[in-house]
Order: sequence, then C-alpha cells, then structure tokens
Amino acid sequence: MSDEGKFVRRKESAEMELRKAKANEAEICYQCIEDARAYHKSLGFEQWRPDYPTRETILEDIAQNMGYTFVDEQGIIGYCCIIIGDEPAYRKIEGAWKTNRPYAVVHRMAFNKKARGGGRSKEAFDLIKELCLSKNIHAIRVDTQDENKGMQHILVREGFAYCGLIQFGGGPKLAYEWDNELPVYRGDGKASRASGRTR
Repeated sequence: MSDEGKFVRRKESAEMELRKAKANEAEICYQCIEDARAYHKSLGFEQWRPDYPTRETILEDIAQNMGYTFVDEQGIIGYCCIIIGDEPAYRKIEGAWKTNRPYAVVHRMAFNKKARGGGRSKEAFDLIKELCLSKNIHAIRVDTQDENKGMQHILVREGFAYCGLIQFGGGPKLAYEWDNELPVYRGDGKASRASGRTR
C-alpha cells in the first residue's frame, strides 16, 4: 500500500489510523508533544529538551513528508516522525546495531492526554511496522532516555532489542532496533520472530 493511503488498526469496535500529517494539523500535533512532555515531567524526567521539539520542528517534519498522525474516532490523538533512511546520529554507537540493512527511524512519538493507555502504543508500533514493510524496510531504530522506563518496556514488548548508546538531542540515549528477520529473546529466554504482523 502507498504511504499516501491509510494504515488501519482495528481493535474491537474502535480503530486507529496512521496517516501523513498536514501543515494545518501542526498545532494539534504539537499539543500531543506538550501533553507527553507534561506527563514525562510528572514522572520526574525529560524525554526532550525544553527547546526541542518545537512547533517549527513539527512543521519541518511535515514539509519533508516525515510527519505522521495517529487518528481514531476522536480525531488526531498522537504524532510521530518516521524517517525512511539514514539518521546521522545513529552512525556512531557505543555498542552495535543488530543489522546493516536499510532502516527507518521513529522520533517524537507522543499521544495526547486523552489517549494515554489503552494499548495505543502497541497499535502505533503495529501500524509503523506495516508502513515500513510496505516500503520494503525491515528494520526500525528508536532511541529513548534512560529514565523513560515506560518506553523501554514498550520497545522490548514490541520486539525491539537494546543495542547500546547513541548521542542525540544533546545527550546520550538508549538505542533500540527491531528487525523482522531476526529472532527476539524475551524474558523467558525463548526466541520468537519479530513479525510485523502482530494482530
């Protein structure tokens, strides 16, 4: 499917879509960032600097066709930047990436306060994986703060493996990678395929 189409994840009677963000949606997307920033602060850490990301960051994402929205029956409930291609900050890592194949990068994933919880993160990563696989991209890289235990749990649950430390946004970040061709070792010590189809 073309990325101009909609990727839909159905859950019982509700559904969530992943689609390209539009310039006139930038303020709504930025509010998702602000809601996530406030939530992180309430937990005692900062995922992003106070001056990043900004509204201009979101507009630049959208202008470069990298901005995506998560949409349900309420409208836009989340935002992320998906880069299909090289991330310069990922070229140097204290550790090692799992694969050298072409990859996508997910930055700035955030949901508004009304959408928090309820399995939205799983739906979101399922949709992102499907988008990437439709473009013949079989690896996805993500980074997060050491203090962001919630995101680390989500990434491991969704089949991402910890790879090491990278420098991004003014400091060290934990780097994770998903590859649908590699086995993923979970807490029970057993290996399973990191399939993009997780329904």
